[in-house]
Amino acid sequence: MSKIFEISKKRHEPYFNMKSAHLHPMYEIYYLMNGTRKIFLDDSIYILGKGDMVFIPMNTIHKTSYINDKSHERIVITFSDKAVPDIKSSSSQISFKNIFRFDPVTHISSTHRDHIEGLLNRMLSEYEQGDDYSDINIKNCLQELMIFLIRYKRRWGSEQIQSTEMTDTVMQEAARYIRNNYMEDLSLENIAAHVNMSPSYFSKKFKSSTGFGYIEYLINVRIQEASDMLLETNESVNAIALKCGFNDSNYFGSAFKKIKGVSPLKYRKNSKYI
Repeated sequence: MSKIFEISKKRHEPYFNMKSAHLHPMYEIYYLMNGTRKIFLDDSIYILGKGDMVFIPMNTIHKTSYINDKSHERIVITFSDKAVPDIKSSSSQISFKNIFRFDPVTHISSTHRDHIEGLLNRMLSEYEQGDDYSDINIKNCLQELMIFLIRYKRRWGSEQIQSTEMTDTVMQEAARYIRNNYMEDLSLENIAAHVNMSPSYFSKKFKSSTGFGYIEYLINVRIQEASDMLLETNESVNAIALKCGFNDSNYFGSAFKKIKGVSPLKYRKNSKYI
């Protein structure tokens, strides 16, 4: 089941940052057991604390970074549709999708954390010390977790924890500007001018707020859009590259392979990479 489900539990020391952004063809659940973190998800910045859970859709740009000099502990699950087939084929399908796409962060109250952490730890135990029945138990626990969370949101709603720091707010605006104009010839000077900053100051603040260099984020957005076009249209790779802001098809191919792990043509032909 490792190809359709993975789980890990880690404690990270102070000042830990993810080395690179994630953009993968799996759903992800990120649960913060203790400590604080900042997560940049798509084009929004959220501040996370103990008991916060983040739902990350497939092929969505995200990266976590530190806020203070404290350590933190988290559990991360990644899984495909095949890991929760009953939910995906039931009447709860819309709710399941909405959890990930429209309502990404949920604060789990202290009265419900034991239940959530119990399910997570059971999945972790089965994953690490499994036998012939572990796949069944993992799927059952994951399905129970998803159903619990759908009900939790319906009954108690969710608490959006977007950062209210002024710099983060401005950087979110810059990220949204990039996402809405990714097909244009976006220079550092253009983006900085959009938020009324000097290029050098903007570059520094964008990196500290989002965890991305502005070029790194721009390329990730372009590759994300190109991935969708490869699957949803019959346009040539060269045409897609141009529409997504790449003037050099060779550069597009190398950037795509670096992020996706395969060439654009292989990605289009082989659904296992999606």
